Amino acid sequence: MTFSIVACDLEEPAWGVAVASKFPAVGAVVPWAQAGAGAVATQSFANTSFGPRGLALMGTGLSAQEALERLLEDDPDMELRQVGLVDAQGGSATFSGSDCFAWAGGVTGRGYAIQGNILANENVVPEMEMAFLNTKGNLPARLHAALLAGDRAGGDKRGHQSAAIYVAKPKAGYGGYLDRWLDYRVDDHEDPVPRLGQLLEMHDLYFGKSPEADEWRSKVKS
Repeated sequence: MTFSIVACDLEEPAWGVAVASKFPAVGAVVPWAQAGAGAVATQSFANTSFGPRGLALMGTGLSAQEALERLLEDDPDMELRQVGLVDAQGGSATFSGSDCFAWAGGVTGRGYAIQGNILANENVVPEMEMAFLNTKGNLPARLHAALLAGDRAGGDKRGHQSAAIYVAKPKAGYGGYLDRWLDYRVDDHEDPVPRLGQLLEMHDLYFGKSPEADEWRSKVKS
């Protein structure tokens, strides 16, 4: 009932996750990211320990694939799990257990992993991949473009409810104290993915670097 993309931009550098689901408040469960370590999406009867454990494993230097294997090796319910990971070097891995509800599956490429379960059709994941690869802009913009493409391709076959984006970047948090660059959640909405895009536009207006953002901030201060 969830589709997600885990990806990185090593030039930024940044690591993040965008996710949507019929599940309420999906941002409280699926996305995990840490600058310099990687990002994880854990879904489909999610084992939430996969988030912090996956980041810790990749933080020691393990690849995404090696971290995935460690996470699954002691999980008796691994065939119910779906998980995607991207590591500090841009390596990626995805896994869909044999007991995930159809349509379920995922793809990987350099710097990204895309996966979903209980999807409307098999086109959702490929459409997300195409949008991510063909969209220009920073990592948050590309993540949301992929999520929107998946949503337009049918997304979760049970409908819409929540969406979220979490992106980590060194010292990108408010005041430069943390790595939490973006952490936006639409917990309960009839059309959450477009609403998430509106929140990203608001973020750019408040914190972005553009003539429009500079003009808006000057008006607020005056």
